Amino acid sequence: MRLLRSTLDLFFPPLCLSCSKRLKGNETLLCLTCLAKLEWLEGVCSVCGNEIKNKHCRYCSSQHIYFDKVRSLFHFNSVVQSLIHNLKYNETTIVSNFLKSYFEIYLNSYDPFEKIDLISPVPLHAVRKRARGYNQAELLSGKIAKILDTEHIPQLIKRKKYTKSQTQLNKAERDNNVESAFILNNKFDISNKNILLVDDVFTTGSTVNSISKLLKENNCNKVFVLSIAHA
Repeated sequence: MRLLRSTLDLFFPPLCLSCSKRLKGNETLLCLTCLAKLEWLEGVCSVCGNEIKNKHCRYCSSQHIYFDKVRSLFHFNSVVQSLIHNLKYNETTIVSNFLKSYFEIYLNSYDPFEKIDLISPVPLHAVRKRARGYNQAELLSGKIAKILDTEHIPQLIKRKKYTKSQTQLNKAERDNNVESAFILNNKFDISNKNILLVDDVFTTGSTVNSISKLLKENNCNKVFVLSIAHA
């Protein structure tokens, strides 16, 4: 097996996911230069997780927020973007396991949430999930549930409306795009439960706020959100 790996590396050397530089023997996925660009996101609003330079958060004061706390691992930059892109479109176990190690460090070091009763991913529409073959948020939520030894319910929330990609939309368009896009799976009782939603990126918060509203309307206690990055 080692001989096969060495032969493959000789003809197909592993490259950094971000800068495409050839990786050295002690490097995995990212070269040391790119690895150093993974910066923990600190100095953030206690609720929405946005960076703030003073105690006033313009995001929280400008809208009705249904979630209780958002936390993200990293500043969003080109290196993080490369990791997320590969997780979404070229998923290999090595990418999700790489991210799992950072979630484990973060959760054990910062302990950012109160008691969590169950964990669920932000869902993809069935059409998009079939086309991609998996939901990247579900890959992450499953690993996070193992880290926290907490119940994992991937089917808790369903996306009933096929929505356009949020990538090029502004805040108002994103809010409108996900309005009434989700339904709760009534097989599960969430009364008085603290729920952790997992997604890849927190951008405007429109998606998780819409889901949080749905969960609160169905009597859950608190909704927390955890993502790889805050854009």
